[in-house]
Amino acid sequence: MAVAEQAQAALDFRNIGLPPSPPVVGIEAEEYVDSAGQDALRIWVILDENTDVDQLPGRAVIALKGAIHDALLSKGIREFPYISLAKPSERVAATDEE
Repeated sequence: MAVAEQAQAALDFRNIGLPPSPPVVGIEAEEYVDSAGQDALRIWVILDENTDVDQLPGRAVIALKGAIHDALLSKGIREFPYISLAKPSERVAATDEE
């Protein structure tokens, strides 16, 4: 199984103990190669469309990213996760640009 598929399976957002805020509606994992040429993961955290990202407390974002990182490590996934937050509409726009 490819690393992105393993990561996707490990990141079932209903079961990894995410904090209640920000409201997550999905997580997507993709294989990625970073600027140093190292294998990594690109993780998209899909937030509820009504989330005011500018009002998210930093500690909530840190807790969210920590839970994702811990979930990956608990499944033996060592590739670095580059984590981005996006609303569904923003995710569609990012996909269109790729």
